[in-house]
Amino acid sequence: MKQHYIRTVLLVFLAFTGRTVSAQFGLPTGFDVKTFQKNEDQAMWFLQYDSAYQAVATFDHLGSDKDFICIPDKKNWKVVVGTLDAETGFKAGAAYYIVDAKKAVTVSDKKKFDTLTVAAMGRALYSSNQSVTKANISAPGGWRKFTKVNDDKSITVWEFCDTDASGNIWYGPECAYYYSADGKNLSTSKVVNKTPLMAGKSGTTLNLSCPTDKMPTIGAMWVARRFMLQYPEVNIAYKTGTSTLRYNTTEKTYAWEHAAN
Repeated sequence: MKQHYIRTVLLVFLAFTGRTVSAQFGLPTGFDVKTFQKNEDQAMWFLQYDSAYQAVATFDHLGSDKDFICIPDKKNWKVVVGTLDAETGFKAGAAYYIVDAKKAVTVSDKKKFDTLTVAAMGRALYSSNQSVTKANISAPGGWRKFTKVNDDKSITVWEFCDTDASGNIWYGPECAYYYSADGKNLSTSKVVNKTPLMAGKSGTTLNLSCPTDKMPTIGAMWVARRFMLQYPEVNIAYKTGTSTLRYNTTEKTYAWEHAAN
């Protein structure tokens, strides 16, 4: 069985992720390398976004029920936490923070934030939450949410299953909503795998399955990245093959290995 390798060097919080890609042979049928690389970049962005908020949550003892957005700003991240509003994005009383590259958190002034961008992102997140509720898509542990301003100023919101109170790792439903630059108008949406699944654990290995897909979904790749420190081997099985994120103790790198069925 031939395998395709993609090596990833994980540096530090907010740092660039370097990769080398080998010759593209032995890939599962339907596997698209460009799409995989794009999703890998996005999964690493999710990791940084999540890390920024977790730093703020630890700093200010915030619960998991808070609404928030994170905005990359050079080497820092700007984080807004508060109550969402359909018109203003966030209601009055929202808290503003800056997280530096070393995860040091400082309370900030609203004036240091682009208030138009904050409002637009808040409106988009509010709308996506409403859409998920109306679609009656369940997540046993709640949702992990990511809001991003794209290069063309449009806004994308992703929502993925979170872990539950017992530490079970859930995945499956993946919701993506695409909005206009002001966050008011939904241009399109994509919902993948509406049924939540619990990840299988076997020692230091985590097993996920996307049986109807031809390659790992972006949500499954996010789960692999999120838990790679606890599980140095994460397997994602899909229709035509398996992709494994594995830690190489000698090289101290993470490498994706793709094998056809």
